[in-house]
Amino acid sequence: MARNTLNRRAFVKVAAGTLAAIPFISRAEAAPEKLSEEDSMAVALGYKAVSTDVDAAKYASHKDDQLCKGCALWQGADAEWGGCSIFPGKLVSANGWCAAYAAKPA
Repeated sequence: MARNTLNRRAFVKVAAGTLAAIPFISRAEAAPEKLSEEDSMAVALGYKAVSTDVDAAKYASHKDDQLCKGCALWQGADAEWGGCSIFPGKLVSANGWCAAYAAKPA
């Protein structure tokens, strides 16, 4: 009888640990998606995946050399797509631009 009790206890411990880990496993496997230019926040900030597509009349402060990869908010390494603290959980184009652009400190 003691053996069955130990097996049940072990099963309950393993099952509880597995159930507790499921949310973390699913988050780790989910890759962030690329930010759509139609996303409401992207529209509000004039985000374009290609900087040269920015409406110069609407965003007069935009300059062609201002790219996401040169922004202080850029969270990517030397990659084509990376994170941005303005758009958490989304990837932005390294060659993109939005009105929140702030040059990286020298």
